[in-house]
Amino acid sequence: MLQRIKKLLEDNAIILAIIATLIIAYLSLSHIPKLNFGFKIKSSDKYLHALAYFFLSLIWYFALQNKIKKTSFKIYLVLTLFVYGTILEALQRGITNYRTGDFYDILANSAGILLATLLFNKILQWYKTI
Repeated sequence: MLQRIKKLLEDNAIILAIIATLIIAYLSLSHIPKLNFGFKIKSSDKYLHALAYFFLSLIWYFALQNKIKKTSFKIYLVLTLFVYGTILEALQRGITNYRTGDFYDILANSAGILLATLLFNKILQWYKTI
């Protein structure tokens, strides 16, 4: 059963990565009421940004791992995801009146991307053991 799920995920990895990218765009540009998760941490939305871009990065790494030359693979993906996050922040500032683009959100997005980049090989090794 687990092998069939793994095969299904691998066969549809690009589609899942595109869907995840679109979901992040939707969440970044839509009017979402403030949620209180009960965290007593100031700027807890930055953790959500980092987490979202961590998983987005991992999904794209898995989707493209065999399709792009490994030497430039991570550099292009990191830059692409960084630009994507920056564009979404600019769009928040430019086309919405209910969201604000924030430089610290860009930093949080970047932290998630970099963390995923650093951990991808370890996560991939674990994934291959399943």
